[in-house]
Amino acid sequence: MRAVAEFIMRGRVRAVILTMVGIPVISPAILALVSLRRGGSDGLMVLAWALLSVVVAGMSGHVPPLVTGVSASSFAAVFCGATVLRSSRSWVAALLALTAISAVGILLTSYFSGGLLQGFLQVLETAAEQPNTVPLDELKKVFPGDLQFAGYWSWVLVISATLALVLGRYWQALLYNPGGFRQEFHQLRLPLWLAAVSMLLWVLCLVTPGYAFWGAVIAFPLEVAGIALIHWLVASRNWGIAPLVAMYVMLVIGGLPLAGFLCGLALVDSWIDIRGRSSK
Repeated sequence: MRAVAEFIMRGRVRAVILTMVGIPVISPAILALVSLRRGGSDGLMVLAWALLSVVVAGMSGHVPPLVTGVSASSFAAVFCGATVLRSSRSWVAALLALTAISAVGILLTSYFSGGLLQGFLQVLETAAEQPNTVPLDELKKVFPGDLQFAGYWSWVLVISATLALVLGRYWQALLYNPGGFRQEFHQLRLPLWLAAVSMLLWVLCLVTPGYAFWGAVIAFPLEVAGIALIHWLVASRNWGIAPLVAMYVMLVIGGLPLAGFLCGLALVDSWIDIRGRSSK
């Protein structure tokens, strides 16, 4: 990983080329690394070239509008998150910015592409090289409307963009501040008012039919704070990597119950400051 980060930082041309390749998570992470280390002006240049490649691919007709919109939204969200993190040194502010831009980007994609459901069908048909391989009615059974489907894509995008920002920050710490990322991530903690509002809105979305994924988007910074607390607890108790592996496997297999636990844990931490109490 260190060799990759060093290769990226040897020149802006290398960073631009690797970003334009469009590798999921990796290419946005390169944008994050440049923005975090060299500032918004260099990051904006890399972002402009990345968006240019996305737009050209979309205009060529070989890439569906949904993919174009999601890719552009991912780069924009990571750039904004990295810029905010660099200026504020606050993961809370960065996560809020990244989440907001991800949601807005998906809503704009839905508006300009004529609907995400239809766009998703187009992607599937292009991949299968056969028309009508997935009936629209089947998707509508899972997602009652395009707004609900947009919530799902916003949730997917905010996870992907956060992973890219985390990877970019990890690369930066690896090169210039060994151990710094681990320390700042372990201290991630939301203000009580923000944690309470996030939890309340998430619960409201859960009880509103069709809006569960929008609730997951709203509560995502709170969930990340819960994950950070678990990382700190495991490290402080020297429990090894096994509990973390188990946590992430459980998030993939049964995400909702564990996400609720993590959000509740983060809310309690915002209230009583678990780390601070344990150090006394």
